[in-house]
Amino acid sequence: MKNHRILIFFVVVLFALTLAACERKASTPPPDEGPAATAIDSTQSPMDELGMFATQTAQALLPNNGSGDDNNAPPSGGGEAPTATPVPPPPPPPEPTQAPPVGEYPVPDHYTLQKGEFPYCIARRFNISPSALLAANGLSNGSVTYPGQTLTIPKGAGPFDAGPRALHPHPATYTIRAGDTVHSIACLFGDVDPRAIEDANGLEGAYTLPVGGTLQIP
Repeated sequence: MKNHRILIFFVVVLFALTLAACERKASTPPPDEGPAATAIDSTQSPMDELGMFATQTAQALLPNNGSGDDNNAPPSGGGEAPTATPVPPPPPPPEPTQAPPVGEYPVPDHYTLQKGEFPYCIARRFNISPSALLAANGLSNGSVTYPGQTLTIPKGAGPFDAGPRALHPHPATYTIRAGDTVHSIACLFGDVDPRAIEDANGLEGAYTLPVGGTLQIP
């Protein structure tokens, strides 16, 4: 409504200026303004310029430049601009499941020697100091031991300190020889527990080792 009032106002002004131009003598030439006036179009009167200006102003005040469209109309395409859907963060990766240690067996308080075993073999197997093991059992380096003898396994005696614990590399495949037992084979490798050999090969109960057969040493 406000735009229409302004349009009517400019039409009235334009009409009044046209009447004033009619009263002016058409034969009166415009005053000579010197060389600077040459930049203006001499074929167009000041009243024509004013009328053109009023017309352009009135057109500019029309809604949407006279196209008849509402300035408050939503942009083409209809509706509001789509809102981006937030992407949820990826779930954290599952924590890796730690497998239980393989081949770890509790160290007993006492151990009974089997065929093919001796104190240094037991010290390597359980990772204890040989001198501490001998001292805990009243033995020396020259003492004779035998199968069926029970040894006390000292606690907190320190690790094995008489050379490398592993005497042969493993995992490995071992070919059984005459007179072998699981316990003597464990002593041959040094740091392998007989229980680990039995578990790796499914040995249980009263079993015998066939000569020429093979065992998996973990």
